[in-house]
Amino acid sequence: MDLVYGLVWLLTVLLEGISGQGVYAPPTVRIVHSGLACNIEEERYSERVYTIREGETLELTCLVTGHPRPQIRWTKTAGSASDRFQDSSVFNETLRITSIQRHQGGRYYCKAENGLGSPAIKSIRVDVYYLDDPVVTVHQSIGEAKEQFYYERTVFLRCVANSNPPVRYSWRRGQEVLLQGSDKGVEIYEPFFTQGETKILKLKNLRPQDYANYSCIASVRNVCNIPDKMVSFRLSNKTASPSIKLLVDDPIVVNPGEAITLVCVTTGGEPMPSLTWVRSFGTLPEKIVLNGGTLTIPAITSDDAGTYSCIANNNVGNPAKKSTNIIVRALKKGRFWITPDPYHKDDNIQIGREVKISCQVEAVPSEELTFSWFKNGRPLRSSERMVITQTDPDVSPGTTNLDIIDLKFTDFGTYTCVASLKGGGISDISIDVNISSSTDPPAVEPAFLEIRQGQDRSVTMSCRVLRAYPIRVLTYEWRLGNKLLRTGQFDSQEYTEYPLKSLSNENYGVYNCSIINEAGAGRCSFLVTGKAYAPEFYYDTYNPVWQNRHRVYSYSLQWTQMNPDAVDRIVAYRLGIRQAGQQRWWEQEIKINGNIQKGELITYNLTELIKPEAYEVRLTPLTKFGEGDSTIRVIKYTAPVNPHLREFHCGFEDGNICLFTQDDTDNFDWTKQSTATRNTKYTPNTGPNADRSGSKEGFYMYIETSRPRLEGEKARLLSPVFSIAPKNPYGPTNSAYCFSFFYHMYGQHIGVLNVYLRLKGQTTIENPLWSSSGNKGQRWNEAHVNIYPITSFQLIFEGIRGPGIEGDIAIDDVSIAEGECAKQDLPTKNSVDGAVGILVHIWLFPVIILISILSPRR
Repeated sequence: MDLVYGLVWLLTVLLEGISGQGVYAPPTVRIVHSGLACNIEEERYSERVYTIREGETLELTCLVTGHPRPQIRWTKTAGSASDRFQDSSVFNETLRITSIQRHQGGRYYCKAENGLGSPAIKSIRVDVYYLDDPVVTVHQSIGEAKEQFYYERTVFLRCVANSNPPVRYSWRRGQEVLLQGSDKGVEIYEPFFTQGETKILKLKNLRPQDYANYSCIASVRNVCNIPDKMVSFRLSNKTASPSIKLLVDDPIVVNPGEAITLVCVTTGGEPMPSLTWVRSFGTLPEKIVLNGGTLTIPAITSDDAGTYSCIANNNVGNPAKKSTNIIVRALKKGRFWITPDPYHKDDNIQIGREVKISCQVEAVPSEELTFSWFKNGRPLRSSERMVITQTDPDVSPGTTNLDIIDLKFTDFGTYTCVASLKGGGISDISIDVNISSSTDPPAVEPAFLEIRQGQDRSVTMSCRVLRAYPIRVLTYEWRLGNKLLRTGQFDSQEYTEYPLKSLSNENYGVYNCSIINEAGAGRCSFLVTGKAYAPEFYYDTYNPVWQNRHRVYSYSLQWTQMNPDAVDRIVAYRLGIRQAGQQRWWEQEIKINGNIQKGELITYNLTELIKPEAYEVRLTPLTKFGEGDSTIRVIKYTAPVNPHLREFHCGFEDGNICLFTQDDTDNFDWTKQSTATRNTKYTPNTGPNADRSGSKEGFYMYIETSRPRLEGEKARLLSPVFSIAPKNPYGPTNSAYCFSFFYHMYGQHIGVLNVYLRLKGQTTIENPLWSSSGNKGQRWNEAHVNIYPITSFQLIFEGIRGPGIEGDIAIDDVSIAEGECAKQDLPTKNSVDGAVGILVHIWLFPVIILISILSPRR
């Protein structure tokens, strides 16, 4: 069936090509499947169900027709497919998931749209089948105080296994198959609330023959070739639930940097329990060392504090659990406050008044906290006029107070509160407080506020006092430029306002409100304008180069408008564009119909741009009141992401490094770097001192071979998947491309740089394409290789660490162009730098050629 649909799709594409560019058609879509499916149910209840075994490869292909060529996106129920897969696969015709997991089941949608009519959407539901190992647990019907199973006890053996589809269970005692009713002392049933996922074997009033080896077999009836799984349990008169003991104190109080060892031992249980450690909040620290029931935390920190529990489990009864609390001594977050507060109240520190200085810190453990007070560096003792107290921990923990009764001039000075822990080993915290008689100029808000409003509207500006001393003599004045508008004096209020009832061109400008006392002035400034806000360019447009011809390209320019209705409706934008480095702007107006919504993404396509030139673009909103503020950005030509490949170039300058990805199977990763941003502690005598163009700010990719890297470890960088241009099915089946890149291999410990070609479907077979090893000197070298892919492909850069740290390898300016490389660019057999180029030329047998003609092509 899929082959027929493939032929129909191929004929449709060919007819579109014959009809020419003048024929427009809305998109159509069809999902076909390949990979390792167990079962396909077509159009069941208006949907298709694709059943697959967990760990196999899912491959769905979306066949589309329509002109212009529709854009494709894969999504999944309850989220985008990009949440779970690499972005490079979400926008391809083929969605491929290697080693699919159970949580990746669900309904997948293929959406195609080309701007004509409604988008075309098709879906298919993926059902992932699996069977986990069953687990048998043993329980008694009457408590477990004696921790033994006696004749008068009734015992339950519960078997549980996670599966899809639902599991079926069977029981054996030795070699005997146990069935309901086959033994009066045995009952088998499934609790209703578990929906068949649990099977219970009940042994009533244990008999001697009940002490035996029991086996639970879980089966999903061999669907998707999933074999049955079995678990066994030996029941004896010694079977008992676990018990343990912790050989440590509770709590444990330690200093940062110390090593702590927790020891947990079993004191009972048959079969022998297994021991695990858990933490009450969060996961165990990565640095811990586990050895059986012993847990060691080296160089402990405050982040490692908390309750640690040892759990013993042998699937008999309930697990045993013992816990201890680790407390790491710490002092942090010291602060102070003064009563009365000279910064927030209409009062100040005055002679003859009482002043209280409060000092607070966070201490662990709080019972070890002690305080000391100093004045101008000399210790203070509590007296009738200077009273030192410590606040009740339940009211304000970690707080000490110094009350100065009847403040005198001689009391002015610097007071220091020192917090420490009795156990020692922790640095003290010191907090200095200066007590003096002084005045404070007003602190006000807002310091600056921009107000944008259209004409004939009202505006009220408000300037608020945050703190000032003395506050009773505050005055204010409002000005527009140098023109005095209003003056006055504060009474009980904390702010002053200036209203504008109806805005006009004469009202626009900068308004200043000055609030003044004898210590100085605070100023609020307001810019009142009728200009619309500047637009904000959207830099995350996927594949903005939407047309890519031989000499010119088109660019999809997108932006949003900040507060689009702040002044008045935006009726148009003035677009200015000029080639980078030129002086003259070419301008045109972009009309806007209707109101722009907040957050709306506006798109305008720039056409006939010369490759590979960069352009400056200026965008200015227009309202009936005139021009708004402008914004400028630079657009650059970059090859489209995964096109029908004509040309590709990557200098690793953009944030997503041209959709190159790190291989998950290697030892370490390639790193993006420029000379200007590299670590000052970089290894000398290796690595580039600039990018390939000689720029210190330009980026490149490199492998860092410093410790902890070891000789022979590999870092692999994967290119995006490229689709080759469709060919006439009766013409040649191979396409030639010139693949080139620059490489830098400088250092006495240089290892190996390999390049591989991976064709679609060859997930484990990689064709060696190029290789070089050894020191090539402090320079960039260029490599050219012809490749002849017959299907979609990837390029893989593999860097191998040499015998020492002076072995950094870098690459830059990776290019792929249609057509073979110039002969003078290809390597010779006696290559000077030792690089080996291998021309990859893969031919297909006639039957494979036939299949490729009949199958849909991207």
